[in-house]
Amino acid sequence: MLKDRINAFAKALSEYIEKNCTCEYEIYACYGDSFDVKVIGGEIDNYSVNDFIGISLRVKHNGKTGYSSTTVPDIDDIPRMVSCAVNNAEVIESGDMQFIYGGDGEYPHPKTFSPTLDTVTAAEKIDLARRLEKTALESDGMIARTMGSYVCSSTSGKIIKNSSGLDVSEQYGYIAAYVIPIAQKGEEMNSGFSYTAALDASGLDIEKAGRQAADDAIRYCGISSCKAGRMKTVIDNMALIDLFSAFADIFSSESAQRGLSLLSGKEGEMIASDCVNITDDPLQDGSFGARGFDDEGVATRTCRVVENGVLKTLLYNLKTAHKAGKSSTASACKGSYSSPVSIGFSNFRLECGEYTKQQLLQMAENGIMITSLEGLHAGANSATGDFSLSAKGILIKDGKEDRAVTGLTVSGNIYELLKNIQCVGNDACVNPFGMVASCPSVLLDKPMAIASEGE
Repeated sequence: MLKDRINAFAKALSEYIEKNCTCEYEIYACYGDSFDVKVIGGEIDNYSVNDFIGISLRVKHNGKTGYSSTTVPDIDDIPRMVSCAVNNAEVIESGDMQFIYGGDGEYPHPKTFSPTLDTVTAAEKIDLARRLEKTALESDGMIARTMGSYVCSSTSGKIIKNSSGLDVSEQYGYIAAYVIPIAQKGEEMNSGFSYTAALDASGLDIEKAGRQAADDAIRYCGISSCKAGRMKTVIDNMALIDLFSAFADIFSSESAQRGLSLLSGKEGEMIASDCVNITDDPLQDGSFGARGFDDEGVATRTCRVVENGVLKTLLYNLKTAHKAGKSSTASACKGSYSSPVSIGFSNFRLECGEYTKQQLLQMAENGIMITSLEGLHAGANSATGDFSLSAKGILIKDGKEDRAVTGLTVSGNIYELLKNIQCVGNDACVNPFGMVASCPSVLLDKPMAIASEGE
Protein backbone atom coordinates (compact mmCIF):
# COMPACT_ATOMS: atom_id res chain seq x y z
CA MET A 1 0.00 0.00 0.00
CA LEU A 2 1.11 3.55 -0.70
CA LYS A 3 0.62 4.55 2.94
CA ASP A 4 2.94 1.79 4.14
CA ARG A 5 5.64 2.82 1.62
CA ILE A 6 5.37 6.45 2.72
CA ASN A 7 5.55 5.58 6.43
CA ALA A 8 8.59 3.36 5.93
CA PHE A 9 10.36 6.06 3.95
CA ALA A 10 9.47 8.80 6.45
CA LYS A 11 10.81 6.68 9.32
CA ALA A 12 14.08 6.01 7.50
CA LEU A 13 14.41 9.69 6.54
CA SER A 14 13.89 10.91 10.11
CA GLU A 15 16.36 8.34 11.47
CA TYR A 16 19.00 9.42 8.94
CA ILE A 17 18.59 13.12 9.80
CA GLU A 18 18.75 12.54 13.54
CA LYS A 19 21.90 10.45 13.12
CA ASN A 20 23.75 12.69 10.67
CA CYS A 21 22.45 16.27 11.22
CA THR A 22 21.74 18.69 14.03
CA CYS A 23 18.99 20.53 12.19
CA GLU A 24 15.28 20.65 12.90
CA TYR A 25 13.17 19.04 10.21
CA GLU A 26 9.67 18.40 8.92
CA ILE A 27 8.54 15.62 6.57
CA TYR A 28 5.34 16.35 4.65
CA ALA A 29 3.93 13.57 2.47
CA CYS A 30 0.82 13.06 0.40
CA TYR A 31 -0.25 10.06 -1.63
CA GLY A 32 -3.29 8.60 -3.34
CA ASP A 33 -4.99 7.51 -6.52
CA SER A 34 -7.50 9.04 -8.91
CA PHE A 35 -10.02 7.80 -11.48
CA ASP A 36 -11.64 9.75 -14.32
CA VAL A 37 -14.02 8.69 -17.07
CA LYS A 38 -15.90 10.68 -19.71
CA VAL A 39 -18.89 9.20 -21.56
CA ILE A 40 -20.52 10.62 -24.70
CA GLY A 41 -23.44 8.91 -26.36
CA GLY A 42 -23.13 6.01 -23.95
CA GLU A 43 -19.57 5.27 -25.08
CA ILE A 44 -16.31 5.87 -23.20
CA ASP A 45 -14.58 8.93 -24.64
CA ASN A 46 -11.75 9.25 -22.14
CA TYR A 47 -10.52 7.12 -19.23
CA SER A 48 -7.61 7.42 -16.81
CA VAL A 49 -6.38 5.87 -13.57
CA ASN A 50 -3.38 7.36 -11.73
CA ASP A 51 -1.38 6.95 -8.53
CA PHE A 52 0.56 9.81 -6.99
CA ILE A 53 3.16 10.27 -4.26
CA GLY A 54 4.84 13.46 -3.12
CA ILE A 55 7.26 13.92 -0.22
CA SER A 56 8.73 17.22 0.91
CA LEU A 57 11.53 17.74 3.43
CA ARG A 58 11.94 21.07 5.22
CA VAL A 59 14.98 21.67 7.45
CA LYS A 60 16.03 24.56 9.70
CA HIS A 61 19.81 24.83 9.50
CA ASN A 62 21.77 27.68 11.15
CA GLY A 63 18.56 29.68 11.49
CA LYS A 64 17.59 29.32 7.83
CA THR A 65 15.14 27.03 6.08
CA GLY A 66 15.76 24.80 3.08
CA TYR A 67 13.60 22.41 1.09
CA SER A 68 13.86 19.32 -1.07
CA SER A 69 11.29 16.92 -2.43
CA THR A 70 10.77 13.66 -4.29
CA THR A 71 8.04 11.60 -5.92
CA VAL A 72 9.95 8.33 -5.49
CA PRO A 73 10.29 7.08 -1.88
CA ASP A 74 13.65 5.37 -2.45
CA ILE A 75 15.62 4.89 0.77
CA ASP A 76 18.89 5.01 -1.17
CA ASP A 77 18.00 8.59 -2.20
CA ILE A 78 17.72 9.87 1.39
CA PRO A 79 21.31 11.23 1.69
CA ARG A 80 20.86 13.28 -1.50
CA MET A 81 17.50 14.61 -0.33
CA VAL A 82 18.87 15.73 3.03
CA SER A 83 22.00 17.26 1.49
CA CYS A 84 19.90 19.18 -1.01
CA ALA A 85 17.66 20.65 1.72
CA VAL A 86 20.65 21.68 3.88
CA ASN A 87 22.44 23.26 0.91
CA ASN A 88 19.30 25.20 0.00
CA ALA A 89 19.08 26.50 3.57
CA GLU A 90 22.60 27.88 3.36
CA VAL A 91 21.81 30.08 0.35
CA ILE A 92 18.28 31.21 1.22
CA GLU A 93 17.82 34.95 1.78
CA SER A 94 14.32 35.12 3.28
CA GLY A 95 14.20 36.53 6.80
CA ASP A 96 10.68 35.30 7.56
CA MET A 97 10.20 33.35 10.78
CA GLN A 98 9.78 29.62 10.11
CA PHE A 99 8.13 27.15 12.48
CA ILE A 100 8.50 23.44 13.14
CA TYR A 101 5.28 22.92 15.07
CA GLY A 102 5.29 20.63 18.08
CA GLY A 103 1.66 19.58 17.71
CA ASP A 104 -1.44 19.77 19.88
CA GLY A 105 -2.51 17.50 22.70
CA GLU A 106 -5.74 16.47 21.01
CA TYR A 107 -6.95 16.48 17.43
CA PRO A 108 -10.51 16.40 16.11
CA HIS A 109 -11.54 13.61 13.76
CA PRO A 110 -14.14 14.86 11.28
CA LYS A 111 -15.38 12.35 8.72
CA THR A 112 -13.11 12.77 5.71
CA PHE A 113 -13.17 9.29 4.19
CA SER A 114 -15.54 6.38 3.64
CA PRO A 115 -13.96 2.91 3.36
CA THR A 116 -16.76 1.84 1.00
CA LEU A 117 -15.36 4.18 -1.65
CA ASP A 118 -12.58 1.68 -2.35
CA THR A 119 -15.12 -1.05 -3.07
CA VAL A 120 -16.68 0.78 -6.05
CA THR A 121 -15.32 -0.82 -9.22
CA ALA A 122 -14.30 0.96 -12.41
CA ALA A 123 -17.21 -0.72 -14.22
CA GLU A 124 -19.65 0.67 -11.64
CA LYS A 125 -18.24 4.19 -12.05
CA ILE A 126 -18.58 3.94 -15.83
CA ASP A 127 -22.18 2.82 -15.36
CA LEU A 128 -22.82 5.87 -13.16
CA ALA A 129 -21.58 8.13 -15.96
CA ARG A 130 -23.84 6.39 -18.47
CA ARG A 131 -26.85 6.63 -16.14
CA LEU A 132 -26.23 10.33 -15.58
CA GLU A 133 -26.07 11.05 -19.31
CA LYS A 134 -29.19 8.96 -19.97
CA THR A 135 -31.11 10.80 -17.26
CA ALA A 136 -30.20 14.19 -18.71
CA LEU A 137 -31.08 13.12 -22.28
CA GLU A 138 -34.45 11.72 -21.26
CA SER A 139 -35.41 14.66 -19.02
CA ASP A 140 -36.82 16.74 -21.87
CA GLY A 141 -37.26 16.49 -25.63
CA MET A 142 -35.25 19.70 -26.07
CA ILE A 143 -32.06 17.96 -24.90
CA ALA A 144 -30.32 17.03 -28.15
CA ARG A 145 -27.06 15.58 -26.87
CA THR A 146 -24.37 16.07 -24.23
CA MET A 147 -20.87 17.43 -24.29
CA GLY A 148 -20.01 14.65 -21.88
CA SER A 149 -20.97 12.85 -18.70
CA TYR A 150 -18.15 12.51 -16.19
CA VAL A 151 -17.34 10.52 -13.06
CA CYS A 152 -14.19 11.17 -11.05
CA SER A 153 -13.01 9.80 -7.74
CA SER A 154 -9.97 10.08 -5.54
CA THR A 155 -8.61 8.56 -2.35
CA SER A 156 -5.65 10.25 -0.72
CA GLY A 157 -3.73 10.63 2.49
CA LYS A 158 -1.44 13.11 4.23
CA ILE A 159 1.33 12.53 6.78
CA ILE A 160 3.33 15.14 8.72
CA LYS A 161 6.25 14.16 10.98
CA ASN A 162 8.87 16.45 12.47
CA SER A 163 11.71 16.77 14.96
CA SER A 164 9.46 18.46 17.53
CA GLY A 165 7.41 15.31 18.04
CA LEU A 166 4.56 15.96 15.63
CA ASP A 167 3.28 12.76 13.99
CA VAL A 168 -0.17 13.08 12.39
CA SER A 169 -1.92 11.48 9.45
CA GLU A 170 -5.32 11.63 7.80
CA GLN A 171 -7.14 9.99 4.89
CA TYR A 172 -9.52 11.63 2.40
CA GLY A 173 -11.79 10.51 -0.41
CA TYR A 174 -14.60 11.59 -2.70
CA ILE A 175 -16.58 10.60 -5.78
CA ALA A 176 -18.33 13.05 -8.07
CA ALA A 177 -20.38 12.98 -11.27
CA TYR A 178 -21.37 15.82 -13.58
CA VAL A 179 -22.94 16.24 -17.01
CA ILE A 180 -23.14 18.98 -19.65
CA PRO A 181 -26.30 18.57 -21.76
CA ILE A 182 -27.10 20.63 -24.87
CA ALA A 183 -30.63 21.96 -25.35
CA GLN A 184 -31.78 22.95 -28.84
CA LYS A 185 -34.66 25.22 -29.86
CA GLY A 186 -34.69 25.80 -33.60
CA GLU A 187 -31.21 26.99 -34.52
CA GLU A 188 -30.42 28.05 -30.97
CA MET A 189 -28.38 25.79 -28.70
CA ASN A 190 -27.49 26.20 -25.04
CA SER A 191 -25.52 24.13 -22.55
CA GLY A 192 -26.38 23.29 -18.97
CA PHE A 193 -24.49 21.85 -16.03
CA SER A 194 -25.10 20.05 -12.77
CA TYR A 195 -23.21 17.67 -10.50
CA THR A 196 -23.52 15.38 -7.53
CA ALA A 197 -20.69 14.58 -5.11
CA ALA A 198 -20.19 12.64 -1.88
CA LEU A 199 -17.68 10.66 0.17
CA ASP A 200 -18.97 7.42 -1.33
CA ALA A 201 -21.18 6.30 -4.21
CA SER A 202 -24.25 5.80 -2.01
CA GLY A 203 -24.38 9.57 -1.48
CA LEU A 204 -24.69 10.40 -5.19
CA ASP A 205 -28.06 11.49 -6.57
CA ILE A 206 -27.65 10.73 -10.27
CA GLU A 207 -31.27 11.31 -11.23
CA LYS A 208 -31.48 14.72 -9.56
CA ALA A 209 -28.19 15.88 -11.13
CA GLY A 210 -29.31 14.78 -14.60
CA ARG A 211 -32.65 16.57 -14.35
CA GLN A 212 -31.08 19.74 -12.95
CA ALA A 213 -28.51 19.86 -15.75
CA ALA A 214 -31.26 19.48 -18.36
CA ASP A 215 -33.34 22.21 -16.69
CA ASP A 216 -30.29 24.48 -16.65
CA ALA A 217 -29.79 24.01 -20.40
CA ILE A 218 -33.46 24.56 -21.22
CA ARG A 219 -33.73 27.58 -18.94
CA TYR A 220 -31.74 29.80 -21.27
CA CYS A 221 -33.19 28.70 -24.60
CA GLY A 222 -35.08 31.60 -26.16
CA ILE A 223 -33.06 33.98 -24.00
CA SER A 224 -33.20 37.72 -24.78
CA SER A 225 -31.63 40.98 -23.67
CA CYS A 226 -33.04 43.59 -21.31
CA LYS A 227 -32.77 47.32 -20.78
CA ALA A 228 -29.77 48.68 -18.93
CA GLY A 229 -30.12 50.48 -15.64
CA ARG A 230 -30.05 50.05 -11.90
CA MET A 231 -32.25 47.19 -10.80
CA LYS A 232 -33.29 45.68 -7.49
CA THR A 233 -31.11 42.57 -7.40
CA VAL A 234 -31.22 39.02 -6.10
CA ILE A 235 -27.96 37.11 -6.54
CA ASP A 236 -28.66 33.40 -6.97
CA ASN A 237 -26.74 31.01 -4.71
CA MET A 238 -24.45 29.50 -7.38
CA ALA A 239 -23.59 32.92 -8.83
CA LEU A 240 -22.80 34.17 -5.33
CA ILE A 241 -20.47 31.21 -4.75
CA ASP A 242 -18.55 32.17 -7.89
CA LEU A 243 -18.41 35.85 -6.89
CA PHE A 244 -17.28 35.12 -3.32
CA SER A 245 -14.69 32.64 -4.62
CA ALA A 246 -13.11 35.40 -6.72
CA PHE A 247 -12.71 37.53 -3.60
CA ALA A 248 -12.18 34.93 -0.85
CA ASP A 249 -8.54 35.96 -0.47
CA ILE A 250 -9.58 39.29 1.06
CA PHE A 251 -10.10 37.24 4.26
CA SER A 252 -6.54 35.88 4.13
CA SER A 253 -4.05 37.39 6.60
CA GLU A 254 -1.34 36.78 4.01
CA SER A 255 -3.15 39.03 1.52
CA ALA A 256 -3.78 41.62 4.20
CA GLN A 257 -0.12 41.69 5.26
CA ARG A 258 0.94 42.09 1.61
CA GLY A 259 -1.43 45.05 1.15
CA LEU A 260 -3.78 43.09 -1.12
CA SER A 261 -6.87 43.22 1.10
CA LEU A 262 -8.73 46.27 2.39
CA LEU A 263 -9.69 44.25 5.48
CA SER A 264 -6.22 44.76 6.94
CA GLY A 265 -6.60 46.25 10.42
CA LYS A 266 -10.41 45.83 10.33
CA GLU A 267 -10.78 42.96 12.82
CA GLY A 268 -13.44 43.88 15.35
CA GLU A 269 -15.09 46.33 12.94
CA MET A 270 -18.38 46.18 11.06
CA ILE A 271 -17.52 45.24 7.47
CA ALA A 272 -20.87 43.81 6.31
CA SER A 273 -24.60 43.95 6.90
CA ASP A 274 -25.64 42.59 10.30
CA CYS A 275 -27.36 39.61 8.60
CA VAL A 276 -24.03 38.40 7.20
CA ASN A 277 -22.29 35.48 8.93
CA ILE A 278 -19.27 33.80 7.35
CA THR A 279 -17.66 30.64 8.74
CA ASP A 280 -14.69 28.46 7.88
CA ASP A 281 -15.56 25.03 9.25
CA PRO A 282 -13.08 22.17 8.70
CA LEU A 283 -14.97 20.06 11.26
CA GLN A 284 -18.12 19.58 9.17
CA ASP A 285 -18.45 15.84 8.61
CA GLY A 286 -18.61 14.82 4.97
CA SER A 287 -17.55 18.16 3.54
CA PHE A 288 -14.67 18.00 1.08
CA GLY A 289 -12.78 20.60 3.12
CA ALA A 290 -13.02 18.63 6.36
CA ARG A 291 -9.70 17.95 8.07
CA GLY A 292 -8.41 17.39 11.58
CA PHE A 293 -5.19 19.38 11.15
CA ASP A 294 -3.84 21.96 8.74
CA ASP A 295 -0.71 21.67 6.61
CA GLU A 296 1.51 22.77 9.52
CA GLY A 297 -0.01 20.19 11.89
CA VAL A 298 -2.16 22.65 13.86
CA ALA A 299 -5.43 21.13 15.16
CA THR A 300 -8.40 22.58 13.29
CA ARG A 301 -11.47 24.27 14.75
CA THR A 302 -14.59 26.00 13.52
CA CYS A 303 -13.74 29.63 12.84
CA ARG A 304 -16.31 32.42 12.81
CA VAL A 305 -14.81 34.89 10.35
CA VAL A 306 -17.71 37.35 10.18
CA GLU A 307 -20.41 37.38 12.85
CA ASN A 308 -23.47 39.62 12.46
CA GLY A 309 -21.47 41.78 10.07
CA VAL A 310 -18.41 42.14 12.35
CA LEU A 311 -15.05 40.84 11.11
CA LYS A 312 -14.03 38.59 13.98
CA THR A 313 -10.79 37.33 12.45
CA LEU A 314 -8.84 36.89 9.28
CA LEU A 315 -7.46 33.43 8.53
CA TYR A 316 -3.92 32.79 9.83
CA ASN A 317 -1.13 30.25 9.55
CA LEU A 318 1.77 30.14 12.01
CA LYS A 319 3.90 32.69 10.13
CA THR A 320 1.19 35.29 9.56
CA ALA A 321 -0.14 34.83 13.08
CA HIS A 322 3.35 35.47 14.48
CA LYS A 323 3.61 38.68 12.45
CA ALA A 324 0.23 39.86 13.73
CA GLY A 325 0.75 38.77 17.33
CA LYS A 326 -2.18 36.36 17.10
CA SER A 327 -2.81 32.62 17.15
CA SER A 328 -3.08 30.47 14.06
CA THR A 329 -6.63 29.69 12.91
CA ALA A 330 -5.27 26.38 11.52
CA SER A 331 -5.54 27.76 7.99
CA ALA A 332 -2.12 26.70 6.70
CA CYS A 333 -2.32 25.20 3.24
CA LYS A 334 0.14 23.83 0.68
CA GLY A 335 -0.89 23.94 -2.96
CA SER A 336 1.06 20.74 -3.47
CA TYR A 337 3.51 18.64 -1.48
CA SER A 338 6.44 20.81 -2.64
CA SER A 339 4.74 24.22 -2.35
CA PRO A 340 5.44 26.72 0.41
CA VAL A 341 2.79 27.16 3.10
CA SER A 342 0.12 29.78 2.41
CA ILE A 343 -3.47 30.37 3.57
CA GLY A 344 -6.27 27.98 2.63
CA PHE A 345 -10.01 27.64 3.10
CA SER A 346 -11.44 24.42 4.52
CA ASN A 347 -15.22 24.79 4.32
CA PHE A 348 -15.66 28.51 3.79
CA ARG A 349 -19.33 29.50 3.60
CA LEU A 350 -21.87 32.26 3.90
CA GLU A 351 -24.32 31.00 6.51
CA CYS A 352 -27.99 30.61 5.59
CA GLY A 353 -30.61 33.14 6.64
CA GLU A 354 -34.35 32.70 7.13
CA TYR A 355 -35.82 33.65 3.75
CA THR A 356 -36.98 31.33 0.98
CA LYS A 357 -36.00 32.05 -2.63
CA GLN A 358 -39.61 33.03 -3.34
CA GLN A 359 -39.61 35.55 -0.49
CA LEU A 360 -36.45 37.16 -1.88
CA LEU A 361 -38.08 37.46 -5.30
CA GLN A 362 -41.22 38.96 -3.78
CA MET A 363 -39.17 41.61 -1.99
CA ALA A 364 -37.33 42.39 -5.23
CA GLU A 365 -40.71 43.02 -6.89
CA ASN A 366 -39.63 44.11 -10.39
CA GLY A 367 -35.89 43.56 -10.61
CA ILE A 368 -33.46 40.88 -11.70
CA MET A 369 -31.95 37.68 -10.33
CA ILE A 370 -28.34 37.14 -11.39
CA THR A 371 -27.92 33.41 -12.03
CA SER A 372 -24.54 33.14 -13.77
CA LEU A 373 -21.31 35.15 -13.80
CA GLU A 374 -18.41 34.87 -16.26
CA GLY A 375 -14.99 36.49 -16.62
CA LEU A 376 -14.18 36.22 -12.92
CA HIS A 377 -10.42 35.94 -13.49
CA ALA A 378 -10.18 39.03 -15.66
CA GLY A 379 -13.06 41.10 -14.32
CA ALA A 380 -12.49 40.91 -10.56
CA ASN A 381 -9.79 42.94 -8.80
CA SER A 382 -9.21 41.46 -5.35
CA ALA A 383 -6.93 44.32 -4.31
CA THR A 384 -9.65 46.97 -4.73
CA GLY A 385 -12.74 44.76 -4.58
CA ASP A 386 -14.06 46.10 -7.88
CA PHE A 387 -15.70 43.79 -10.40
CA SER A 388 -17.26 44.07 -13.85
CA LEU A 389 -18.54 40.71 -15.06
CA SER A 390 -20.55 39.20 -17.88
CA ALA A 391 -23.77 37.72 -16.58
CA LYS A 392 -27.00 35.90 -17.27
CA GLY A 393 -30.11 36.37 -15.22
CA ILE A 394 -33.85 36.15 -14.92
CA LEU A 395 -36.07 39.21 -14.84
CA ILE A 396 -38.41 39.44 -11.86
CA LYS A 397 -41.94 40.70 -12.50
CA ASP A 398 -44.36 41.26 -9.64
CA GLY A 399 -42.20 39.12 -7.37
CA LYS A 400 -41.99 36.11 -9.70
CA GLU A 401 -39.52 34.79 -12.27
CA ASP A 402 -40.39 36.21 -15.68
CA ARG A 403 -37.91 35.53 -18.50
CA ALA A 404 -34.23 34.71 -18.88
CA VAL A 405 -31.87 37.42 -20.12
CA THR A 406 -28.28 37.42 -21.31
CA GLY A 407 -25.68 39.84 -22.66
CA LEU A 408 -25.47 41.56 -19.27
CA THR A 409 -22.57 43.23 -17.50
CA VAL A 410 -22.80 43.51 -13.73
CA SER A 411 -20.55 46.01 -11.96
CA GLY A 412 -19.89 46.70 -8.32
CA ASN A 413 -17.50 46.34 -5.39
CA ILE A 414 -17.35 43.33 -3.08
CA TYR A 415 -16.78 45.43 0.05
CA GLU A 416 -19.87 47.52 -0.74
CA LEU A 417 -21.86 44.43 -1.68
CA LEU A 418 -21.20 42.88 1.74
CA LYS A 419 -22.64 45.99 3.36
CA ASN A 420 -25.64 46.05 1.00
CA ILE A 421 -26.96 42.55 1.66
CA GLN A 422 -30.51 43.13 2.89
CA CYS A 423 -31.73 39.56 3.30
CA VAL A 424 -30.04 36.15 3.23
CA GLY A 425 -31.85 33.10 1.85
CA ASN A 426 -32.10 29.60 3.29
CA ASP A 427 -31.31 27.86 -0.04
CA ALA A 428 -27.62 27.05 0.35
CA CYS A 429 -25.98 25.62 -2.75
CA VAL A 430 -22.91 23.45 -2.13
CA ASN A 431 -19.79 23.63 -4.30
CA PRO A 432 -17.53 20.87 -2.93
CA PHE A 433 -14.51 21.65 -5.11
CA GLY A 434 -14.49 25.45 -4.89
CA MET A 435 -12.65 27.88 -2.67
CA VAL A 436 -16.06 28.84 -1.24
CA ALA A 437 -17.99 25.73 -0.18
CA SER A 438 -21.54 27.07 -0.05
CA CYS A 439 -23.71 30.18 -0.27
CA PRO A 440 -27.44 30.89 -0.20
CA SER A 441 -29.13 33.47 -2.44
CA VAL A 442 -29.18 37.07 -1.20
CA LEU A 443 -31.23 40.21 -1.81
CA LEU A 444 -29.35 43.51 -2.05
CA ASP A 445 -30.87 46.66 -0.59
CA LYS A 446 -29.33 48.91 -3.26
CA PRO A 447 -29.94 48.34 -6.99
CA MET A 448 -26.95 47.04 -8.94
CA ALA A 449 -25.67 48.66 -12.12
CA ILE A 450 -26.73 46.43 -15.04
CA ALA A 451 -25.43 47.11 -18.54
CA SER A 452 -26.79 45.32 -21.63
CA GLU A 453 -25.00 44.60 -24.89
CA GLY A 454 -28.23 45.38 -26.66
CA GLU A 455 -27.97 49.06 -25.74
